[in-house]
Amino acid sequence: MSVSHIPESVKIRLWGKSAGRCQYDGCNRPLWQDDVTKAEFNTAYIAHIIADKPDGPRGDPVFSEQLKSDIGNLMLLCDVHHRQIDKVDVPGHPVELLRDMKARHESRIELVGSLGPDRQSHVLLYGANIGNHNAPLSLARAAKAMLPDRYPAEPHPIVLGMRNSAVTDRDTVYWESEALQLERLFAQTGEAPPRARSCRPPIGVRSRAAAPAHEARLPLE
Repeated sequence: MSVSHIPESVKIRLWGKSAGRCQYDGCNRPLWQDDVTKAEFNTAYIAHIIADKPDGPRGDPVFSEQLKSDIGNLMLLCDVHHRQIDKVDVPGHPVELLRDMKARHESRIELVGSLGPDRQSHVLLYGANIGNHNAPLSLARAAKAMLPDRYPAEPHPIVLGMRNSAVTDRDTVYWESEALQLERLFAQTGEAPPRARSCRPPIGVRSRAAAPAHEARLPLE
């Protein structure tokens, strides 16, 4: 645990660089609210990469004193990952690994934050069963595919596909039911989709939706 005083200005800069999220690789948890109740308060811990005392986690006889309040030696973490790097698995978290986590997190935040309002796009998800394959689409996967050129305009996507449908493209009602689903959802927005003579492709031709040039295509998992 830290025993040194970290200037308030350094704490504020660290919060800004991390966007208030846990910098541990793969976590990204928001540190301004409780996960369960959503009550807003500070849940963050500031951890030293090189401990602020020589006998601390990753401590050093020289650098512990020199870097005790250096922002480059500090990480914003959630309680779980703070305990993990400083108590549970210190050997598994060497200095270079933590520095790499910090650098990649802050680079990502800087990249996303640099995108202006003109780079936002509404995410529309439409998935349908094709053969034995479903469409595991999500806002998180779409947002990842959009970066670094664009970002989602809203925290929730527009979902058009029928969820948990047991109907497949082998069933005779498949294409009609999919078309009806799209028509009714578009009708709710006050806009009707372009009508085609038939939604079902010719026999022997596999269905594959064409994507605009700017559309991010998501790989199937």
